Amino acid sequence: MEPYVLGIDCGNTGIKVALFDLGGHEVAALGDKVPSDFSEPGFVQCNMVALWQQCGRLIHQLLTQLKVKPDQVIAVGCSGHGNGLYLLDNDRQPLLAIKSLDCRANELTQSLKLQPNYNAIHEMNRQGIWPAQSATLLIWLKQYDSSLYKNIGQILFCKDYLNFCLTGEVATEYGDLSASGLYDFSVDEVSDILLSELDLLDIKQAVPKVYESQQVMGRVSNEVAVLTGLSEGTPVVSGCFDIVACAIGSGVWQSQSASVIAGSWSVNQVVTQSLPSRDVFMACHFPEQRYLAIESSATSASNLEWFICEFFKQEKCLAEKENNDLFQYLNRLVADTEVTKDLPLFHPYLYGGCDNQPVQGNFFGLAGWHKKSDLLYAVYEGIVFGHLEHVSQLRMTGQHIESVILSGGAARSQVWSQMFADILNVNIQTSDCTQAGARGAAMAAATGAGYFTTLQIAVNNMAKLNPPLIPNSDKREVFQTRYQRYLAVSAALKSLS
Repeated sequence: MEPYVLGIDCGNTGIKVALFDLGGHEVAALGDKVPSDFSEPGFVQCNMVALWQQCGRLIHQLLTQLKVKPDQVIAVGCSGHGNGLYLLDNDRQPLLAIKSLDCRANELTQSLKLQPNYNAIHEMNRQGIWPAQSATLLIWLKQYDSSLYKNIGQILFCKDYLNFCLTGEVATEYGDLSASGLYDFSVDEVSDILLSELDLLDIKQAVPKVYESQQVMGRVSNEVAVLTGLSEGTPVVSGCFDIVACAIGSGVWQSQSASVIAGSWSVNQVVTQSLPSRDVFMACHFPEQRYLAIESSATSASNLEWFICEFFKQEKCLAEKENNDLFQYLNRLVADTEVTKDLPLFHPYLYGGCDNQPVQGNFFGLAGWHKKSDLLYAVYEGIVFGHLEHVSQLRMTGQHIESVILSGGAARSQVWSQMFADILNVNIQTSDCTQAGARGAAMAAATGAGYFTTLQIAVNNMAKLNPPLIPNSDKREVFQTRYQRYLAVSAALKSLS
């Protein structure tokens, strides 16, 4: 019987489970939307019990459809969105899950940045403070929901919570932890000094044991085996921060290629041998004692999801009823749109931006002759412009980007991927599988199970890429003109924020 590894990838808006052979081929994958709870303006939360039920159901459905025997799955690896918070109480029961699209702490963030110790915090955690950051959310809970804060027993990240459900063990790993704002890069740990500066020293005991991504943190419990169809005792590795999983799952290991992820967040990152400049948005640990220099904000495909839900409801319902692919229909509309300087612009800040971006989205330049398809095109293009803002910042900090490996929802669209090539003006490659994040987690699982001696060997054996897309020079001038106008409008909006 052929052995497989199971990869689980849970983002802010969706969860996917995928089975891979040891050559990295995606045997099959299933996914589902992860509902968000918008209980108050700015709040983006998740039902933790429902999330685990979704995950268990998808695993069972996948293994049943493929008629895979339990002992054919040799290991499990999870990846999940970073930051936000997935909290257990003092009895290790689900307490609260906040997604990294949350912006309840916008005002608090601005006040914290004015404190005299802000530069010291930034120097230690290499990202300062921002609204959906784990550290900031903990500060917010301490100030505005102290009773809940006092009941925090374990601070987990998204994939850590799923690992807990699979095994009953609590753990995290260096990628997620180092990206949380709680990690002190000067001493490579969660330090008392940093926590004191954040006024969070009293929560230190809630940070669980830290592992490398490929290390086994626990094993599938009997209860979970019955629920999912996995074999009891199957090893579960600590897994990956999802942007690390997407990078390695799509074949980014050395620094020659940048990893661009167009998912709920706009993630743009480069592997570095040394700790990145403070001028980049964030740094995090990457396998083999390296780092990722990360430029990121919640300005990517989550904006398209909102637009579809609000403006393509009828088409969405019809596609679901007739079992058609709505995304293919949308891609055709975008492909058929003639790109001119007179098309409207879209700024993808529906869930806030980073320091250099406005905090709210908009359409600009609308006229009475514009059609819904023109707005759709503007959303596609505006999301890529948002990525270009971040890639430009990486280049300004000395990162040389020769090519890009694209993953996330946009990578499944030839039209959108070509737009990335044209606008970023680099060759774009995409993974040959639909779930690069799940494959990255599966690589860690295969390594933890002993089938590869190092994670690098797993990447070399399991990552596969499609042929590159070359920038279209004919569109360069119109895109440059539109991007400069996009930046000018963005600067004007920033002055009004």
